[in-house]
Amino acid sequence: MEVVSKENIYSWCREKEIDTECSFGLRGNLTDASNDSIINAVKFLYGVTEPRIVDKWKGSTGTITAVLITNQNQLDPTLLPSMVVVEGVPGWNVQLMCPERKDSGEEGGLSGEEQGNGEPQTRDGLHTTSNAMEIPTHPGEVVDNQVDTVVGKMVSQLERWHFEGGYRRLRIFSGILPVPAGEETYELWRETATQHSEEWQCPEHIKRQRVVESLRGPAMGVIQATRRSNPTAMLKDYIEALDFSFGTLEDVGDLLARLNHTYQEPGETLTH
Repeated sequence: MEVVSKENIYSWCREKEIDTECSFGLRGNLTDASNDSIINAVKFLYGVTEPRIVDKWKGSTGTITAVLITNQNQLDPTLLPSMVVVEGVPGWNVQLMCPERKDSGEEGGLSGEEQGNGEPQTRDGLHTTSNAMEIPTHPGEVVDNQVDTVVGKMVSQLERWHFEGGYRRLRIFSGILPVPAGEETYELWRETATQHSEEWQCPEHIKRQRVVESLRGPAMGVIQATRRSNPTAMLKDYIEALDFSFGTLEDVGDLLARLNHTYQEPGETLTH
């Protein structure tokens, strides 16, 4: 695979005239990945809002080796994972890369070998960017800016440690029968996902991301359909949709056993 670096991503952002602080690239063999699966893989990453695909890069072999994505928010690279799961790409084989400007200030584009079919090219003569820091008018502002930067990075790192402390990834569930090697049955996966999601000390959107990243195939299709029908769906909505599609049907014996172990709450009226 041809190498795409963080500096390449920076130049690519400049070529497409998008904000480098709101954008990032995915690197991997993404030929078989659909646009929806790429967006779903990054939609619930920390700080990402309404991501959209700007461009795709084809290497000399014709395979898509990189995708450029932007969103509405400025992103903190320290809070983004280094790898993501994209449906259509086996395993954790897609690297997330935030743009970085070369220390020398030169904006080198992708090499001739990486240009492949001649798709995105680095534009010459771009020496300014909307992300350039304004020169402070007072010497004290330099210190203030530096303090704000350091404090912001410390807060971001603490948030990352808080959200990821003790985090263990869920086993894979696809909904395919017979269950493939290395995957869980739905009952085991659901029990683990429910227990872990209750213990995770993180925002709702991160919980959804952690659950969704363990899904594949038909199970991921259920989540995609749920998102399309209800863009504001919560994690409990995802679980309910999966229950409807993959939950075990209860027979009369199961229902009778549940009834025999159901007790009236204090003050609850009798049913007729």
